[in-house]
Amino acid sequence: MDVDRRTFLLTGLGVAGAVVLGACTDNAEDGSSAGEESSPATGDGSEPVQRPTLRLGAISGDWGLPSPFTHQALPGYLRMSLLYDTLLWADSTGELLPWLAKSFERSTDGLTYTFQLRDGVEWHDGKPFTADDVAFTFGYYANLQLPFTVVGQPQNVAEVKASGDTTVEVRLERPAVTFPVLVAGAVPIVPRHIWESVRDPLAVADPKLLVGTGAYLLDSYSSADGTYKFSANDDYFLGRPFVQGIEFPPVGDELTALQAGDIDAGQTPNNGVRDDVLAPLRADDSLGVIEDKAGFAYPLYFNAANGGPLADVRFRQAFAHAVDRNDIVERLVGGNGAPGSPGFVPPDHPFFSDPEQYPYDIDEANRLLDDAGFTRDDGGTRIGPDGPLQFGLLFQAEASALVDLLVPALAEVGVELRPEATDGPAGLFSRKFSRQYDIILLFFPGPVGPGPGGDPDYLRLIFATSPMPTFFTPDGFASPEFDQLAAEQLVATDPDKRAELIGQMQDLIAEQVVVLPLYYADQFFAFRTEVFDQWYYTPTDFPSAAAYNKQAFITGTMTGTAIRPTT
Repeated sequence: MDVDRRTFLLTGLGVAGAVVLGACTDNAEDGSSAGEESSPATGDGSEPVQRPTLRLGAISGDWGLPSPFTHQALPGYLRMSLLYDTLLWADSTGELLPWLAKSFERSTDGLTYTFQLRDGVEWHDGKPFTADDVAFTFGYYANLQLPFTVVGQPQNVAEVKASGDTTVEVRLERPAVTFPVLVAGAVPIVPRHIWESVRDPLAVADPKLLVGTGAYLLDSYSSADGTYKFSANDDYFLGRPFVQGIEFPPVGDELTALQAGDIDAGQTPNNGVRDDVLAPLRADDSLGVIEDKAGFAYPLYFNAANGGPLADVRFRQAFAHAVDRNDIVERLVGGNGAPGSPGFVPPDHPFFSDPEQYPYDIDEANRLLDDAGFTRDDGGTRIGPDGPLQFGLLFQAEASALVDLLVPALAEVGVELRPEATDGPAGLFSRKFSRQYDIILLFFPGPVGPGPGGDPDYLRLIFATSPMPTFFTPDGFASPEFDQLAAEQLVATDPDKRAELIGQMQDLIAEQVVVLPLYYADQFFAFRTEVFDQWYYTPTDFPSAAAYNKQAFITGTMTGTAIRPTT
């Protein structure tokens, strides 16, 4: 495992002692940082340029009022994050930058983080931002029952105390190397003087409450068509934001809208694209295209909790051998992806351990089914103790091409799949959560992230028995050994030790095959270079959605906190 291939600061920041973020000196208070390099796409960045306004698709639609408590899923978090700030924030390197906090210190036992906050930060209404607001935010969240689709909710926080105006102490329930990114870098801080009197933020949809410290202000929002318009907060504590306006108009297919000139940037569908779709984008000199390897996964879940053949590991292993995952990648996305790994983590991930892959092998699939006692009838269908091996296969309509490959593949070994399409993700995930399925094809990440490229602690959140069940929790899988490994990796500050533990977690998952990722789809993002060219996929894969990271909008660069000069 090459854990150095991508910066995973959530492990690297696990050491005790003081941490000055983003290699920034104290002059980061005025928006400059030490040792920062300009992106090649913008030359040396010294010549002032005109401030752009961006029109974005960003999964068009209504994602809720952009408050920390009413936004929906990652697209809603993206819009909300323009108004509100976190203690830390990641840039294109994955490095955590000083945001509302300029530094922090971690205790030797890993349970306490002490943050030093920036001086002189103000809320949009001009009132001062203080440590008391941070302590209030965590306490306020702790007393709420929010839907899981609200991104950025604090986890594993026992207590937060303010000391003076600029010092905050966060005490965790248990050590977690993921805390800097998944909590300090994701929880939006809200003002006490606005929310203290609001008992139920879910019941209040008043834009007047949207007072943050963020780089942008909400000009308008329409729930009817999902239109959002933001303008720059020129009094922002880092300086005047590079991008002066951000609009989210209602659009259909984002690439079509981009080519028609209706938006300035758009992304490919989650299930991936072939090169013939990308060719006109790459041939257009006015457009740039960036890529995110294995940005989306399509895992198949077996409901082992129902017993019968689905609970027999030999059946699940045979299923894996019967599916040619390399052929799936070639047929569906023309190679713009990777075959699914039974260990869930994609092959290009720095923590990938190459667990058992169950290569395409019809003979081995038949042998396993024979050994399990599933004999064939005269028509070739295999028979189990309760009758023919016939299973419902639930999927979202957009995955129909993938299902069309699965059905004949399993028929070849005597297993009948009966496809059932849902109209949208809501119905799909509802059936999964209520266990009303035999086999179900999901897409990962779902509404709240992080995705396949994120911190591999997602294995704990999905497969361990201790967290609350999620839409991605496999039904019928429980392993004390896995739970122990998951707990150990969460506190492992040594990257090599953590990689070893996560590798063992992948081996256990792959051995049981309660989930079979079929393929990972590469994601592509196209943009009009004359409008804005500093796009990137954030290595931490959370909470920034797709290629939309507000750090680039604010600074006009891909790294650091220094803002590119504008006219």
